[in-house]
Amino acid sequence: MVPRVYLGYEWFGAERVLSGYEVPQECGAGLVFLGIARSAPEDGDVSELHYEAFPEMAIKVMEEIRQEALRLFPVREVFIHHRLGVVKVGEPSFMVVVFGGHRDETFKACRYAVDEVKKRAPIWKKEVFKDGKGEWVLGA
Repeated sequence: MVPRVYLGYEWFGAERVLSGYEVPQECGAGLVFLGIARSAPEDGDVSELHYEAFPEMAIKVMEEIRQEALRLFPVREVFIHHRLGVVKVGEPSFMVVVFGGHRDETFKACRYAVDEVKKRAPIWKKEVFKDGKGEWVLGA
């Protein structure tokens, strides 16, 4: 079974979430958000990201955000996953999956979960550049 909230080195991926969850018949919308490591000119030639966290607190905060999204928006289910460790450019590091009756509340719940995790979860990111130097990035 794929956990609803996950923080760790294993990557479950959207396929496992989608294949492991039986979508309720009243759900007409399913949305997958993937945060993917990138190397854009404004980021300065990033080759990989290193994620660290305070796991006990981060999982607690992520579950609180999941419960808030379920309470604030009329959706049926929310999954929030974040990787730790080294993530190469082009690989996903963050995923939110939401199932709801209609697209509007599903989009809103997903956006809420993404934004709140970025703001509140104690997860830290270090950008490592192609020259080998690294720099910690402040959260949202």
